[in-house]
Amino acid sequence: MAEFFIELPVRWGDMDAFNHVSNVAYLRFIEECRAQWMESVPSRWQSDETGPVVANLTINYRRPVHWPARLRISTQPLSPGRSSIKLEHEIHALDRDGRATELHADASTILVWIDKRSGEPVPLPVPIRELAR
Repeated sequence: MAEFFIELPVRWGDMDAFNHVSNVAYLRFIEECRAQWMESVPSRWQSDETGPVVANLTINYRRPVHWPARLRISTQPLSPGRSSIKLEHEIHALDRDGRATELHADASTILVWIDKRSGEPVPLPVPIRELAR
């Protein structure tokens, strides 16, 4: 699958006491992109019995973001395993013409599909697996 991306504005409430976007906001930006990516999957990937959980998230903060700004957040599915998939993310600022400029952060997330009752891993849904090929 090609890289999936969304654009989001930096909100005043995303700022911290140092007058730049809080580290927590970066995680929310990535979460929003991941959620929209999952909603874009063309077939049903979640059921009442199974679904994804975040098992690991690593983020590298490259440069601060200041308000006001508009950001491009991307998600790229990679490396499907038996019950997990790795997602790579990037957060770029957008210039006035809407082009991605500086890299502000990059991250990776590992999602694991689990049985919601037992908490045990289950096989990765086929639609999700196929997106990473």
